Amino acid sequence: MNCAFRRWTTRGALGLAGALLSVACSPAPQQERVGSDPTHDPRTAVPLPAHGQEAVLGEMRQLLGAIGGAMSAAARADTLALIAALAPAGSAAAADHELEELLPAEWKELAERTHGGFDSLTVAVRRAPNAQAVKDTVLVGIARISASCTACHEKFRVWVR
Repeated sequence: MNCAFRRWTTRGALGLAGALLSVACSPAPQQERVGSDPTHDPRTAVPLPAHGQEAVLGEMRQLLGAIGGAMSAAARADTLALIAALAPAGSAAAADHELEELLPAEWKELAERTHGGFDSLTVAVRRAPNAQAVKDTVLVGIARISASCTACHEKFRVWVR
């Protein structure tokens, strides 16, 4: 490699590194919080009392925990832990009826599909003949369940009334 090219490459790399460093270290521009201005959020607003919002958020965290626990247990081929991880997210653990009355029909349909997906996944895991089948079943089931979660989050947003 010729010396002139090497000097240019070194200077170019240092210049690029300096430019990237200055961008990375400069203060971030002030951005509006997502969802702080309802006029810029196209999702359907679902007004809930504070306790209702906390219940919905708690249930969502429970669903995420079930997904994480199921993936972890499947990776270890621990069917008992897998079934235990799925249990808190099934239909039996769905939100209380008082809260359900405050939710739109489409939300409830998505919630039923999501909780039902956990129920179906539990049944499929119990029927899986071996560890590889369990892993494959969990991957397919979690993909279906997360599609319901994504659809709900794309359609709705919760705010305290």
